[in-house]
Amino acid sequence: MARVLYSYISKNGKFRLGYVLILVSAILAALVHVLAKPLLDNQTGIEINPVVLAACVYMINAAFFTPLTKKSAPVSTLGKRNLALLAIIGISEVIALVTYFFGLKESTATNASIFSNGEIVFSLLIAMTIFKENLQKRELGPFMMILVGMMILPVAYDIYAHGMFLSDLVMGDFLIILSGVFFAVDVTLCQYLSKKVDSKRLVQMVSLVSGAFAVAALVAFNIPVNLDPVSLGPIALFAIGGTGFSTMLFVVSLRLIGGMRTMLLFSTNSVIGVILAATLLGESITAVTMASVALTFGGVVLLRNRLGSRHEETPKEKPSILLPAKHQIPA
Repeated sequence: MARVLYSYISKNGKFRLGYVLILVSAILAALVHVLAKPLLDNQTGIEINPVVLAACVYMINAAFFTPLTKKSAPVSTLGKRNLALLAIIGISEVIALVTYFFGLKESTATNASIFSNGEIVFSLLIAMTIFKENLQKRELGPFMMILVGMMILPVAYDIYAHGMFLSDLVMGDFLIILSGVFFAVDVTLCQYLSKKVDSKRLVQMVSLVSGAFAVAALVAFNIPVNLDPVSLGPIALFAIGGTGFSTMLFVVSLRLIGGMRTMLLFSTNSVIGVILAATLLGESITAVTMASVALTFGGVVLLRNRLGSRHEETPKEKPSILLPAKHQIPA
């Protein structure tokens, strides 16, 4: 397999390598929904508290990224303002992940995959509210496609399927969508820091703050650390793979094939997540699921193409509200 991949890359060059890496990144990101779901609803023999799971994810990430920051600027040189912003980002991100885990516990990995582009919608809303980056008329259609496919259609169907009541499943859907608000705040603040802080240092510091905040919550609320050693493998896999390696491969792909192609291909993680949820967890793919995925993915493709046409891509692209700042190349 390695020889085939090496031969493929050698014949087609770095451009082809970018496509391979971003697809691997999308698969790793999609694994988070599928690997986390069994850990949260007692399918593995022990039910892990969402706060405990979030603490594990961030502490593992911090341990993984710390050795990679040896060549980064020392923390002491970042300045008080940047450190304060890193702390705010860390707190926002851990709240987002804990909210997401509580939602995933009640919802499905399929719905979580569909909602995974939620930060796009909320980042746009923040940009339009604070930065006055209004959408043009030709961009409203794709935006509505994302909104209907990602939120309105799946939530409305779940409410209808449960007799028009707000069931635990529907409440889980709302929590996952709510987590997108906090992730969008995280992305917006990261855009500012992406030019000032090395990406590896940024992820390391945010992981440390998030992990410390999660541990403090465990102590404050007296939450038992109910971990099974068997669960550490899947946790490490989606913590390092779904967050760490996925981000690193994303950044490399940005340099090889550019921001627009990278983001369009990375958007397939929602489709991949639905497929993995069906194959690995046995969740059903309904006509509503297929319609939601098609509308969301189609809307993302159209919106990014139309936003991208506002300016030509350059080797050092400007930060974009559709390009999560953790995945941007620092200037």
